[in-house]
Amino acid sequence: MVVISKLTKRFRIVLEESWYHEKSEVRKPDRRWYEIIPLKGFVKGPPQEGPFIGIYSEAPPTLQLYTNRVKQARIIWKEIKKTPGCRADFHLDGEAVLYFTPELLEQVAEMAGARKRRQLSEEQRTKLIEAGQKGSSRPPKLEKFKG
Repeated sequence: MVVISKLTKRFRIVLEESWYHEKSEVRKPDRRWYEIIPLKGFVKGPPQEGPFIGIYSEAPPTLQLYTNRVKQARIIWKEIKKTPGCRADFHLDGEAVLYFTPELLEQVAEMAGARKRRQLSEEQRTKLIEAGQKGSSRPPKLEKFKG
């Protein structure tokens, strides 16, 4: 079973926008189909727009790169086309789809400009936690009026 969140810890993963409209009994076992890796140029929704990497098929395990940056897709295709299980579809109007094996995820995501997860050291993490506790994220405590 192919699950994008288990294949990589390096890149940011978001849920496709239809995830929020499905019934819970449908989306719980099928969450892996809604996980996508946003690429450079992706716009959060609603409506979500732009390039992403997602699951295409489980048998054989295949991922897809959907993009509206055809020139970049051709560059990526030149790098991965000799790998068995890869194919491309450039016959769309201003869009391209590349199909590739999960083993190529890191390479394709890096070349396509996938958004990376924030990686913090323990020191940075504690500073953020302290700043959040001191910051304006909490409503101020109101003192009782004495008068």
